[in-house]
Amino acid sequence: MVRILRTVLVSFALLALAAGASAQGWRGQGHVNGKVTDESGKPLDGVQVKVFLPEQNGGTDTKTNGKGEWAVGGISRGGWQIDFLKPGYEPRRISAQVDELARMPPIEIVMKKAVDPNEVIAADLKKASALVADKKFAEAQAVYADLLAKYPQATQLEIQIARAYDAEGAYDKEIEHLKKYIEKDPSNVGMKLLTGGIMLSKGNPEEGKQLLASIDDSKVTEPAAFLNAGITLLNQNKPKDAAIFFDKTVNRFPQYPDGYYYRGITSLQIGTALRPDDQAGGDKILQAAKADLTKFLELAPTAPEAAAAKKILEQLK
Repeated sequence: MVRILRTVLVSFALLALAAGASAQGWRGQGHVNGKVTDESGKPLDGVQVKVFLPEQNGGTDTKTNGKGEWAVGGISRGGWQIDFLKPGYEPRRISAQVDELARMPPIEIVMKKAVDPNEVIAADLKKASALVADKKFAEAQAVYADLLAKYPQATQLEIQIARAYDAEGAYDKEIEHLKKYIEKDPSNVGMKLLTGGIMLSKGNPEEGKQLLASIDDSKVTEPAAFLNAGITLLNQNKPKDAAIFFDKTVNRFPQYPDGYYYRGITSLQIGTALRPDDQAGGDKILQAAKADLTKFLELAPTAPEAAAAKKILEQLK
């Protein structure tokens, strides 16, 4: 029994030694060293140098000193991966073949300053804006396209591209990129309102109405968003569609006078278009218009439209 136990203990000891040898398989008599500088040749202090032997899945690391110098010893022969890392600089990775019997020449590494993508984007946007101002639309769009390819996560670029197309008068393209922005940021109510309004006035009115109708009214913080949509539709001789947005204006912003004014005159336009035999419908619409114009004068008695509202009310008596 004692002999069996002793055999088991020896076996465990051998396994432990084997595991330890495997875990430290990257150790040896080899040595690597070098120097890290920036692009101007200035030594870089505090660069993390990580040496890793893939075949043994092990390695170690060190840092450069004030002279940019570093050294790692006690490593085995083989193809080593060496990473150089420092905040504010682009990381570097090289491969080095280590021979334990031969001394390697120092490894000279130059690290470049990391480029802030926001600075790149800002500079290119300025360039593109100048091209748009000079009516060089194709060149401007080329700059925007390049930026979008490099930084697809920069959703604001879609808005900049849309504005450039607006300046060019290419409204279909403008709407296309505004829709792309909304796809990337579907919670942006302001952009949905803007896009819906542009669709109404510059094309795709049905899609614009659907987009605006899909917005949660409680998320809208400015009455002009609904009011402008209604005015656009009213100018397109679509009073029934316009009335929907004037209703939204009044319901969401009951103290905003313009909502009542435009809903009132829209009601009159709808009433005028009714069939002559629809007396009941006409009277109902007439009373609604009177109520809205009266409320408008109550809220804004000195507004520029006040004189027109008073004149209409006098005619409706």
